[in-house]
This record gives sequence, structure tokens and C-alpha cells, in this order.
Amino acid sequence: MTTRREFLLGSACAAVAVAAPTGRSIAATDGAAARGTVETVLGPVRASELGYTLTHEHICKVPDGMFRTRTDALAEAVRRATAARLAGVGTIVDVTPFDVGRDVSFGAAVSRRAGIRIVACTGQHMFAPDEYAERSIGEMVDVFTKEIEIGIGDTGIRAGIIKVATRGGKLATHEENLLRAAARTSRTTGVPIETHTNARLRGGEAQVAILESEGLDPSRVSLGHCDDSSEYDYLQGLAGRGYTLGMDHIFYGAKPGARPTTAQRLEIVKRLIDAGMGQRLFFSNDWTFGDRERDQLNPDGMLYSVRRTVPALLTMGVTADHIRAITVENPARFFARRAAA
Repeated sequence: MTTRREFLLGSACAAVAVAAPTGRSIAATDGAAARGTVETVLGPVRASELGYTLTHEHICKVPDGMFRTRTDALAEAVRRATAARLAGVGTIVDVTPFDVGRDVSFGAAVSRRAGIRIVACTGQHMFAPDEYAERSIGEMVDVFTKEIEIGIGDTGIRAGIIKVATRGGKLATHEENLLRAAARTSRTTGVPIETHTNARLRGGEAQVAILESEGLDPSRVSLGHCDDSSEYDYLQGLAGRGYTLGMDHIFYGAKPGARPTTAQRLEIVKRLIDAGMGQRLFFSNDWTFGDRERDQLNPDGMLYSVRRTVPALLTMGVTADHIRAITVENPARFFARRAAA
């Protein structure tokens, strides 16, 4: 249970990250990002308006069987999102594709009532019906592009990120095709990509090999769950090539027998920052609305990075400038839509 002192410390850390003067920026938001826009479930906003951004969450869905009515589910989601806003969070990036229960109308209602920006995704995770594995690259590109340019279903809500996932260190043919479709869509629409990786099996390396073969700029890709790996050479290698590492599973280190532990994950983050890789990091929590097991492990939910990760890193000597760069400047630069390649 979070104490009042811990809650206030976490909220203060978020306020520092969002509002504190930074002097010389560690990861200065470039002019293109400052002028660029990001599509949210309530319409486009300037990238410079995102504020403290949680880059990998799951709130655009209604949990099956957990609430009596959709109204009850909405009330709880709004409560969670409002708590994030009051703690200093400005934007939640939702990476829930259609095959993980995506409901962008629900997300729009949460955004409107909680007063927080939410970015929805197109793409595909690992739970699509079998026939989806038979889709051609071109068919996937058409679907992803429609959801970015026109809207998801008949909602008129447009995706601001492409989310894709692969299972392990080696790629099946349909996974390779999915990555190629995402890369081609990103190049023609200017919308970036976030991935689910199996970092323990160095899964990011297989993903980036495909993305690079499609000519995609590494700065347009964020690899998720990277803190599940304790191999510094793997992480440093990807960051050094220009990829952004999602540090969004730090709470998993508290699970009995977990490796890496929470302390080890935080130490790797600090080591990367000390090596000058802070401009290639994101913090988030991979919180999933309605996942009871995950809530038991992480009662702080979307507030974990604010209440736990940031305070811990500050006590380890990471500066407020670095925190602001990771939580505010990096997302503004990354999520800004670019001109087509």
C-alpha cells in the first residue's frame, strides 16, 4: 500500500519532470517535433503539448466480466486516468490493438471525462484469429493506413501509433510480414512504431533486422519491455543504433524469483543514462485495465513510474533534467508525426 509520503513524493517528481526549468536540454526536442502533431482519441494536438507521457499502457478496453455494466467500467477507468493526471501525467499512449480488445470509443470517453490525452494504436498483437496470419503485407498496410488516415472502424478516431508484437528471438513468417507491413505504413504515413519484444531472448534484434531491411529510420521505433533483459550489451547496442528502449516492466522485478530484480532493472536504466543513452529511453508501466493479477503485483498501476521508478532513480543520482528528457522531451520528439519518407 502506498503511504501518503510516497504518494506526495511521486507527485512531486512528476511535477518536477513536467514543469522544472531544464537549462541545457539533455535530449533537446528538435524543431520538427516541436512543430509536429500527434493524433489523440479526441483529435490532433501539438507534440509539444503532450507533457509527461506514459508510452506503453492499455486503457482502451472494457474488461470481460469484471464489471456489471460498461458504465461501471468507464467510471473505474476514469478514476484511474484522473489519478494519473493529478499526479502530473499529461498523455497516455494506449497500445491495445484490435486483437487485445481495443475499444477506442471507450478510450475517448475516458479521455474526455478524465481530462487527459490518450493516443490509440493500429497494428496487431499475438492473438489475432488464425486467418489473419494469411493476410498479405499489402492487405495489412491498407488496414493500418486506413486507421491512421481515416479512422478506426466507423468511429472517426484515428490511430497515432502502430503497435506490433512478436513472440521470441526468431520470427515466424507471419511475424516478419507484420513487421514489414508496419515499417511500410510508418514510412508512408510518418507515424512511429512501438513493439512488444521478448527481451530475454534478445527479440529486439530480430525485429530491427526486418525493420532496417525496409529502410525504416531507427528513431521511429520503440522496443517494448526492454528492462526484462539484464544484458547490457544487448540494450546498449540497440540504443546505440538509434532505437528507443521501453522500460515499462520495472514492477515485474518485485515478483518472487524475478530476474532481473527491480533493483537490477533500475541499475541498468541508470547505467544507460550515465552512458549518454538517456535520449533513447521511455518510462511506462504496461498497465492493463482489468488485469487482476497485474494489479496485485503492481497496485500503483499507471502511477508506478511516477511513484516508484522516478523517485528511485533520483535517489540514485539521476538528475531532474534526465527525468524530464525521458518523460517529456523524448515522447514529444518520438510521437510527432513526420513527413512521409
